[in-house]
Amino acid sequence: MLDPGLPLKLTTNNPLYRGTLDSTVVKVENNQLIIAAPLQDGKLTLLPVGTILKVRPAGSTEEHGFQAEILSRTFQPQRTLTVTMPHSISRSGRSTPAPETARVIAVTSGKGGVGKTTLSINLSIALQRLGYRVCLIDVDLGTANVEFLLNLNAPYNIGHLLNGELGLNDILIEGPEGVTILPGASGLEKLANLNEWQFTRLVNSFNEIDKNYDLVVLDTGAGISSNVTNFLMAADEILLVTNPDPHAVLDAYALIKTISRLRDKLNIKLIVNRITKPGDETKVKLNLLNTCRSYLDQPIEFLGSVPESSTVSGSIRDMTPFVLHYPDSTATACLLNIAHRLSGASLKTPAAGAAQARGETETAQADEAGVAAGQGEQKGLRRFIGELHKLFSASG
Repeated sequence: MLDPGLPLKLTTNNPLYRGTLDSTVVKVENNQLIIAAPLQDGKLTLLPVGTILKVRPAGSTEEHGFQAEILSRTFQPQRTLTVTMPHSISRSGRSTPAPETARVIAVTSGKGGVGKTTLSINLSIALQRLGYRVCLIDVDLGTANVEFLLNLNAPYNIGHLLNGELGLNDILIEGPEGVTILPGASGLEKLANLNEWQFTRLVNSFNEIDKNYDLVVLDTGAGISSNVTNFLMAADEILLVTNPDPHAVLDAYALIKTISRLRDKLNIKLIVNRITKPGDETKVKLNLLNTCRSYLDQPIEFLGSVPESSTVSGSIRDMTPFVLHYPDSTATACLLNIAHRLSGASLKTPAAGAAQARGETETAQADEAGVAAGQGEQKGLRRFIGELHKLFSASG
């Protein structure tokens, strides 16, 4: 715990201030950490506002530290620095919140077996091809199987990160078309019980993802347990996958009903998978959209549908995404249309220039399209990780 008087060791990203600095915790105020102005070899060091710090308790190892940003300095009645707390994601030294932040999209379903994970994988690849830097995170706590469906055999997973055994870069693996994958494992349901330094480790890892990716796709579990709904309510957008089977549609409605009671006006988008008859798409779409609008006051946007296809089942059997294995198939064409709708037709982000496309002008265009980075603290991983921690703590 960051109790007053706790000795701290600081290092900075500023080449003018080399070596380790000494400080102590003064107090926690307004969800910010106030520390004594640091000393180096007994001499006062005046670090500028915006400096990124690595902070750890004296006597602890580097893995128990956290990243912080200097927000302000004071000189009376004592010299102190106000820095971000461990559970705050810094914005790389910028004095105001950056408009760029990874957008968090949670893919879910009311029941298992509707093709949720297959769509998560193929959609991530399609979005990567549109020029976005995509990180696919497997948070299905029951049957984490993204790496299995891709035949990747990852040696490590998110559990090793939470346990402090490995860092983020040791766990991330490269998937098809350059999509980055964070393999899942049981354990995230214990988020409420993480100690402060474990949670700091998780936040620092998400901070790295926030800086390096445009879109974070979460492959969540199915159903209405808190392990699923917590991720949905913390995300910026929810992609709900169902199929024409009446039981699947009913379970999808039950999921919407559950989460809409927990939080108003969620951003939910619908994908109907495994269409076999021409009228299936319209029937499912109208039933769900109209029922949710009338009885739940919850609007839903329809993104599109994907047909039942031997190409899809064949790609699953061969452990190869169908957008790569069968690029000319109807299923691939439908999935690419969904990716375009999700990203917005007005976005112009060539594969080699996604970073350049994130300037202020195109950020405004992207916001209108609905996939752009969140503004301020209302969207993206900054909000996601804080919301997730609160939700798991409340449900744990």
